[in-house]
Amino acid sequence: MTSYDAGRRLEWDVRKRLIADGYQLVLRSAGSKTKVDIVAFKLDQVLFVQAKANGLCPPAERVELLRVAGLLPGIAVPVVASRPKVTFRRLTGPGPQQWEPWSPDILEAV
Repeated sequence: MTSYDAGRRLEWDVRKRLIADGYQLVLRSAGSKTKVDIVAFKLDQVLFVQAKANGLCPPAERVELLRVAGLLPGIAVPVVASRPKVTFRRLTGPGPQQWEPWSPDILEAV
C-alpha cells in the first residue's frame, strides 16, 4: 500500500467515525494539499481535521490548522486524526506538545 493509499484510507475511516458520532455534512478534501483534510459539522461545532497516518503534523500545518479554526472562534475545533485506530488530538497551540486527547462524541465549548 502506498502512503497515498494509507492516507486516503485514514481519511475515509475518520469520515465514517465522525458520521457515526453524529457529525453532519462531513466533507473530505480529496487529493488536496490543503491543511484541512476533512470538515465536519455538529450543532454549534465545526471540526477542521488534518489526517496523518503516522500522527506527525509538521509545524507549518499545525499553524495553518489553528489559523483556519481561528476564523470561527468559539465554534471551530482544530484536530489531528491518526492511527493505529482512529484517534484524535485537539491542537491547543502551534508547538509539537501543544495538544490534548479529544473525542468526537463530546461536544465542547471552545
